[in-house]
Amino acid sequence: MKQQQKNKYQNSGRSNGDALSDFLSKHSSPSDSKTSSNISRTVLITAIILAFGIYVVQDISRISFEPVTSVADTFNFNQPSEDLLNSMGEMLVSMGYPEMTHEELIALREEGVTATFVSNVRSLGFENLTLDEAVLLANEGVSSTFMAMMIELDYNFTISDFVDLERAGVTAYYTSNIHDLGYRDVTKEQLIRLQQIGVTPALVQQLQAERGEDLPLEEIIRYRISNQ
Repeated sequence: MKQQQKNKYQNSGRSNGDALSDFLSKHSSPSDSKTSSNISRTVLITAIILAFGIYVVQDISRISFEPVTSVADTFNFNQPSEDLLNSMGEMLVSMGYPEMTHEELIALREEGVTATFVSNVRSLGFENLTLDEAVLLANEGVSSTFMAMMIELDYNFTISDFVDLERAGVTAYYTSNIHDLGYRDVTKEQLIRLQQIGVTPALVQQLQAERGEDLPLEEIIRYRISNQ
């Protein structure tokens, strides 16, 4: 009886052992296969990402770090069209200036000089305007409108005079206000002096109310200097 039980336990142990082996065999192999598959997939993805990264880095190295400038240079956004340059050149030639290349015309435009600007200044009585004078006016910010308004106020200024007035900050509006206060013969030098020391139309009105409307400008200038 005992022997039969012993054999039964032994058979049971072998049966259990075989079952465990079968279980491990059935469940461990797919897992190992799946793990191997995952590793292969990970390696493949990593290789793809690495290759793409290298491509991107190489491509970026060929791109300018000033994309806006590069695009503008490529499409000449900052350059006038050929038709515009041809038209400008023809207008200048018709006004008596020598024929210029596109590069020379572009250089003029970069200085702020256009054929229209030259034509406007010439129409104010400066028929002998040189291109160097036109460049000087444009660089100093002297507009043809300012020149026309000062001429309307009965001034006969030279190109240099207009440049001096612009540098001093004298405007046609300021000059007109001084004229309206009775000082119609005010000179360029007086205008510049008045502007530089800060004589305003309001101050002139105040002093005229205190000392009379025929108060000389030189007295106003002395007053302003002594009360700064």
